[in-house]
Amino acid sequence: MTAVTVSRGVGRRGWNILLGALLGATALGLFSGCAGMPQGPTYTEAELKAQCERRGGWWRGSLIPGFCEYQAASLQSP
Repeated sequence: MTAVTVSRGVGRRGWNILLGALLGATALGLFSGCAGMPQGPTYTEAELKAQCERRGGWWRGSLIPGFCEYQAASLQSP
């Protein structure tokens, strides 16, 4: 007769591997969920216009959205 061994199921090491995989999948799910969120604009048009005017530029937001024009130093009259 041959001896029959009875499997005890998943051992402690198997549970640790399963728990690690579950925690890893949860963490990846949370990070990938936040990565898909759309990013809003850093500054509004009004903030960009005010910043442009403080730095001595001309706001051209009505022609080209978000564009501030500066005059080059070589083109300024004395």
